[in-house]
Amino acid sequence: MRPMTRDEVRGAIVNPSPAEKKVRLPARFDDVRWHRIDYLGWRDLRAPKRAYLITEADDQPLGVLLRQAPNDAAHGSRTMMCDLCRFTRRFNEVSLFTAQLPSCDKRDRLNSVGLLLCTDLDCVVKVHSKPVREAFDRPVDEIIRARREGLRSRTISFIRSVSETGRTTGRGRCG
Repeated sequence: MRPMTRDEVRGAIVNPSPAEKKVRLPARFDDVRWHRIDYLGWRDLRAPKRAYLITEADDQPLGVLLRQAPNDAAHGSRTMMCDLCRFTRRFNEVSLFTAQLPSCDKRDRLNSVGLLLCTDLDCVVKVHSKPVREAFDRPVDEIIRARREGLRSRTISFIRSVSETGRTTGRGRCG
């Protein structure tokens, strides 16, 4: 991913409500190693259930504001799979995050799309982890490259599903 400026990251968010226009960047924004990540994901420290997901496609920054749904402790020891990195983790390590579809109409604010995502937003760490290989498996570099490509394409697809739904239904940024 190419390095982005603070203004690019803030401007990339397609679905903030008028009350959520202020985007608080991660505390270590200046230390981001852009060449090592496929998306930038972080939580708002003042609103812990709010998270952001930013990537780029066609040299344009794309981003969404996400809200974490409460985890249901009734799942016990069940495992769940993250929709982006496709790794399975314990139920409390994967959460449902929803992105409100962009709309200027207050009556239309309940439309949203969701995905199961690593609660700590660390999919990048998972896809870079060294896989357990068998003799017939592809080389480690190829496996990691394929994981990164999959993570990147699924991230772009999700963010576009939020932003393009707003465009095709007449929704979009409110002036």
